[in-house]
Amino acid sequence: MSRQTFPVFVDQPGLIIHNFSITGASVALTDGTAGLDGRGKFLCTIYKDGGSQIFTITWNVAFAERPYVHVQLGIGQADIPVVQTSSTASTLVITVVGANPVLDLTVFGYITKSFVS
Repeated sequence: MSRQTFPVFVDQPGLIIHNFSITGASVALTDGTAGLDGRGKFLCTIYKDGGSQIFTITWNVAFAERPYVHVQLGIGQADIPVVQTSSTASTLVITVVGANPVLDLTVFGYITKSFVS
């Protein structure tokens, strides 16, 4: 039997799952795709605040409502605080305390506000 990767069967309609990585040191001060891995470049744009570690991500296609986001430090990264500062259907802001980290993101969002109960 072949390994199935699409579609993902879930209990609610319209689920979208995004997985990608950010290399903080490569993110530019202007909106673009620098610092995003190949998957991330397809999904969003990113920039960081000058002189700080505040990353603003704009989704290429907005969700119907604020997505559920899991952010974790990449393999071998020092234990530093990472905070989701704000999140909307179209943007995500992440604040990192410390050096430029590598971040891995998993985003679960919906293309509809409808749900099954």
